[in-house]
Amino acid sequence: MSTIIATQGLPELAPIRPETPGASSSNGFNQLLAHVDDLLSRADQLASGYAQGKVGLTDAVLASTKADTEFQTLMAVRNRALSAYQEIMNLQV
Repeated sequence: MSTIIATQGLPELAPIRPETPGASSSNGFNQLLAHVDDLLSRADQLASGYAQGKVGLTDAVLASTKADTEFQTLMAVRNRALSAYQEIMNLQV
């Protein structure tokens, strides 16, 4: 007896392909950096919009807080990676 399960409109899954070791880590960090940069520029736009009276205070403050939180997280990741790199470089071989 075989059971057939309908996909019900689910997208086809692409096969997982391994990436080169150097490209995956730098690509992920670059994407994170681009995302934080977009959030910071959006927060700046909303702050200037608030100064012109086009945007509400709540929207401007929420965007600024979100951008600040993402930036602090990015800096923590960078500091952790730098610390790990320095520790590896200090190992005696």
